Amino acid sequence: MTTKSSVRYPAEWEKQSATWLAFPHNKTNWYGERGINIRKFYVELIRNITEFQPVNLLLPAKNFLTDEEKAALANRPFPVNFIVIKTNDIWIRDYGPFFMKKGDKKVVTETQFNAWGAKFPPWGLDNAIPQKIAEKQGLPLNESVPFIFEGGAIEVNGDGLGITTEDCLVGKNRNDEKDLKKVVKSLCKAFGLKEMLVLPHGLHGDHTDGHIDNVARFVAKDRVVMCMTDNKRSPNYAILTEAQQFIESWLKEHYETAKVDTLPLPPQRVLDDGQILPASYMNYIYVNGGLIFPKYKCPNDAKAKKYFESVYPDRKVIGIDCRTVIEEGGSLHCMSKHENE
Repeated sequence: MTTKSSVRYPAEWEKQSATWLAFPHNKTNWYGERGINIRKFYVELIRNITEFQPVNLLLPAKNFLTDEEKAALANRPFPVNFIVIKTNDIWIRDYGPFFMKKGDKKVVTETQFNAWGAKFPPWGLDNAIPQKIAEKQGLPLNESVPFIFEGGAIEVNGDGLGITTEDCLVGKNRNDEKDLKKVVKSLCKAFGLKEMLVLPHGLHGDHTDGHIDNVARFVAKDRVVMCMTDNKRSPNYAILTEAQQFIESWLKEHYETAKVDTLPLPPQRVLDDGQILPASYMNYIYVNGGLIFPKYKCPNDAKAKKYFESVYPDRKVIGIDCRTVIEEGGSLHCMSKHENE
């Protein structure tokens, strides 16, 4: 699917002005020891990010942070900007604004959010976040896409190409299957893409319906890294093998230097209720001069670190233990939103 647009969605490795986060407060998910651990996790994450660039932190109330948390986030190399806007949950990647470039100007695009196909109500506060942030930052709202779509469902290379998955475009409580082409065309226009590759599925058990940021990421305009498993009994084996074939063929149509790398999946933990926690090294984030990736206390953590260091020798590569946050099905990329300059 191809289209033309006057806007551009920059690649995430391009210069950023800030990282956006929403501090955890939802006691339905983050309670007891988990609630304590997730707050500690966020403080650690923010301290790591502010070694490289500012953090804009959404809080549900002015004095929500403890004195200890405020002290830990004070006097950082880059500031933490506290912004009081109420949210339903932490996954700002999915409901937050898309910061676009329109000529020399920065503008905001929004899509419609309903908590991954109405799975986790309520979501009204989260769906309103793009417009509220645009107002707070004095940025014009360039476009409001009239379809359900999340930020973790798209990956772009900054050169007019994007990747997504069909399960995140259409399906139960999402967009109608008959509107697939219309949805893709609308998204390409909104994100300034020449073409979007639509993979059939994402990781097995991913309750987002299979976000691309758990499957495959651009590391350069002509290079993709994706997760892989050599366990043929895994339900992810067929999904990822097929995805690799699609991506390799598609990328070679656009670049003679096209390359697709693979990283092994971390162990896919299964909870007592049968829920799968879709851990993936693809859920990393860029910061200016650095890259922060999720660790899961397994041997493959070292392989991931070595890979990212080889691709980005000029970036400082940091791993953060994400076993706490994966308990709710997400990781670093899911919980953050980049704002390019």
